[in-house]
Amino acid sequence: MDAVYDKNNMTSIIIVTRNQLTLTKQCIDSIRRNTAAGSYELILVDNGSDDGTAVWAAEQTDVKVIANKDNAGFPKACNQGLQHAAGSFLLLLNNDTLVTPGWLTGLQRCLTSDAAIGAVGPVTNSASYWSAIPASYTTLEELDQFAEALSSSAKAAGTQGSWEERIKLVGYCMLLKREAYEAAGELDERYGVGNFEDDDYSIRLKLAGYKLMLCKDTFIHHYGSASFREEEQLYVRTFEKNSRIFRDKWGFSAEQGLLIRIDIAGLVEREAKLPARGGEVTSTGETFKLLELGCGCGATLLRLKSLYPGAELLGLERNAEASRIAAASGIQLLEGDDPSQWAIAPGTLDGIVIGEAQWGVSVEKLQLLSTLLKPAGWLAGDFDNRHYYRSLLRYLNPLNGEAGFQGEGTYAIEQVQELYEAAGLINLSIHLQEDGSENRDKRISEAEFTALERMIDTKYDVTGRLTSSRFSVYGQINTDIRKTVPAAVPEQPDTSAMPLIEQNDVRFSGERLVVNQEVKTHYTDVYEEHLSRYELACRYVNGLRVLDAACGAGYGSAMLSQAGAVEVLGVDVDSDSVRLAERDYSRAGVRFAVADVLALPFADEEFDAVISFETIEHVDQGAAWIAESARVLKAGGLFIVSTPNRTVTNPPLYYEEQPFNTFHRFEYRTAELAGELLVHYDIEAMFGQNPVDDSRFASMNWLRQMSGLEQGREASRIMEPQGHQPIPLAQFKSTEPMYVIAVCRKKRA
Repeated sequence: MDAVYDKNNMTSIIIVTRNQLTLTKQCIDSIRRNTAAGSYELILVDNGSDDGTAVWAAEQTDVKVIANKDNAGFPKACNQGLQHAAGSFLLLLNNDTLVTPGWLTGLQRCLTSDAAIGAVGPVTNSASYWSAIPASYTTLEELDQFAEALSSSAKAAGTQGSWEERIKLVGYCMLLKREAYEAAGELDERYGVGNFEDDDYSIRLKLAGYKLMLCKDTFIHHYGSASFREEEQLYVRTFEKNSRIFRDKWGFSAEQGLLIRIDIAGLVEREAKLPARGGEVTSTGETFKLLELGCGCGATLLRLKSLYPGAELLGLERNAEASRIAAASGIQLLEGDDPSQWAIAPGTLDGIVIGEAQWGVSVEKLQLLSTLLKPAGWLAGDFDNRHYYRSLLRYLNPLNGEAGFQGEGTYAIEQVQELYEAAGLINLSIHLQEDGSENRDKRISEAEFTALERMIDTKYDVTGRLTSSRFSVYGQINTDIRKTVPAAVPEQPDTSAMPLIEQNDVRFSGERLVVNQEVKTHYTDVYEEHLSRYELACRYVNGLRVLDAACGAGYGSAMLSQAGAVEVLGVDVDSDSVRLAERDYSRAGVRFAVADVLALPFADEEFDAVISFETIEHVDQGAAWIAESARVLKAGGLFIVSTPNRTVTNPPLYYEEQPFNTFHRFEYRTAELAGELLVHYDIEAMFGQNPVDDSRFASMNWLRQMSGLEQGREASRIMEPQGHQPIPLAQFKSTEPMYVIAVCRKKRA
């Protein structure tokens, strides 16, 4: 019998169980602790548990119980609970979850903020579809503190910035408006015991006209597929079967149609000049505009919309059903393969995502797409890696009759890189979607793997090439290619590709690098270390007004200008260095001045970016320089800083002790640097140079010896340097970088 609908904003919480009584008790206890009494009802639907779950639930005065004799399946059990629900809000909650303080009001705040929102879900520690975030709590008390800190941080930054529209919500915790449920109907019971029913239901909510939102300000704990873990083979069979059911019903696979190209989104977030938080128009008052070719149901475009608020989204999709769902998400669908037929004026797009590789494998097509981009607009593509080791092995298998066709649709990194460059794209950034060398097929010996590496013999040594199934490439439009010069004005020489002037009349002191033959010949490592840092910074500064702090002889300021910075001001406390910089590197858009970084002669919020390499360790108080850099930066401005890592350079010393390098006042460890940066900045990325394995530290070997452990480490586990290139800090495992680089954004008030 259906329940009588309650209009007093009560929430009906439906929990489906199949054994796991201990987890169910913990879940319900967390609800009771963290949810206002009288604001909810609990409905437990038990699918034939044999551990006493139904009996225990029947003894609870605040739980309505529906006891099935056997496993009716997750979708059917949810439908049973929904039929008995009286609330105006309906919540599907897994029994292997723990809710936290303010969880329900946090979800309801988002759900009720817009009549168009039909369902919301929280973030968690363990879930699919990019709804999990890093978490380090170990106790219930720490869990609650973590969730409250996340919520408080989001409120301080502006709550709506923590809500992200999604194509799909994962069903471990989904809060619905009753009217959205009534419009979409019941869950599809063809999905049996579970899997893909949440994909299916999310699409139906979309087609019913509702938005789905991920609430990144609300956190709950999820143990993760507890019932399926006990029956692993059932999970595998169900996943494959339900994947076919979904594909037959909708005409595309969930893996492709609902895919968020998270690697491309990460590249854009890292490399592009993003709008200020809350900014929904460009500096000229235009709306941001993004295009994806092969957009599926629009999941990637919605992800990018969280970076470009209010953006106009355009997509091209060949699958009719997927494009119908994309249109329901507010994406304007284009038709045809000829860009001249699209209603897009040249120079009006902020970014283009290539989801269908055919668009990124000819210079002509890339050039056509580039004409649609604004100055400094970006283009990012996703490609299958031709050199992925599994693909190579299939190709080399003599029993594989289709080996000759396997190259179709796959691409080498250099191939795509050369296409981008030929099309006039600059500031390229490549991201390999690493599957992990540690997870590679154990049937392949180390010798065979080495043989594959030798066989490739490519122009560039790219770490992870063989173990990455896909890679993404990001590039920006080269605005110089578009420039037209009035006839009355003589054309200026293109200085963007000019080599750095050598200062051969200057001796290298060991501290302030100069570019000359002495340094290139005798101090190659130092030279490459310094240039690699500026090359990293060059990825970020296109179109920005930049302060190069402690610029030395000025070569770095020249590099930043060549990378597209609209203006670079280099400052240094040493007047001789500034004089040399002015002599050799001054030009239009590049100036130099004598200044102390602790007392900069500039107004507040004057710069878009501050670059500070190997500077902070030279001042008395690093925190003072960090604060001064933040003062002169605009809100959301970029701060890139590097410094030696004391763990490597001065391992026996405490922070307050004089480093062995007498020019340095102190040296940080990585955590110490991050701690001081976080006072004024949000850290977007961290990199390391010159990795040093833990096995090379005497203290580690002594500790292992005292613990009866073998000294040294398996050679294959030791991280090797990539020249002196900055490596993402996430790749350092039992390894310390000699130098740390942090890429930060100034916190917004």
